[in-house]
Amino acid sequence: MKNKLFLNVFLLIILNSCKEPIVTFEEAQPKNIKAINAFPEKIIGNYYNTENKTEITISKYSILKKMIIEDTLKISEIDTNEVIKNDSLFNTKTKEKYKIKRVNDTLFSNYIYSDTIFTINKQNVLKKFKGYFFLNKLIDKTGFWEVEKLHLTKGVLTINGIETENELELLQSITETKMDTIKPFRIKPTKKQFKEFIKKNGFTNGEIYVKK
Repeated sequence: MKNKLFLNVFLLIILNSCKEPIVTFEEAQPKNIKAINAFPEKIIGNYYNTENKTEITISKYSILKKMIIEDTLKISEIDTNEVIKNDSLFNTKTKEKYKIKRVNDTLFSNYIYSDTIFTINKQNVLKKFKGYFFLNKLIDKTGFWEVEKLHLTKGVLTINGIETENELELLQSITETKMDTIKPFRIKPTKKQFKEFIKKNGFTNGEIYVKK
């Protein structure tokens, strides 16, 4: 069962790591706004997305993401080193134990995968502007930044990126910059231009979490 679980996690990590931003910025955004060195108390806490069974934990200096991966297995498929004990599947060789639910000849189990998606440092810069928090992540070797917008209102947390063709067209119009054929679209907006992009519904798509 361990191998099957780890395969699911590995495939999930590969899919996430292959996703590249369609827009990158020459500077951490917004320009000329001082970085802050910690998340404020009102943001700190646990948030949950019921649709994809994902949990976000925001601490003073970082954001941790937990994904619950569900797995099923026929009893006939379990490894020779694995035995069922009460509500757990126990590996006699590795001493690992998984919580399970048995229904007839099928085992159901959950695996929690954790990943720190943002830690405030030189490569991850946090800024606050117009009531929003901006997560600036330096892309290795390129020197450009991927930017996401984080917002909390009435217990609902959103983390949005730039993902649509409409947003690309809006950025081109606001910055008067023609997009190159080579992706991602690299820009250097002024603070005023960045503010306009936000006002005109930039950062529209993303994930929604409810505070626990």
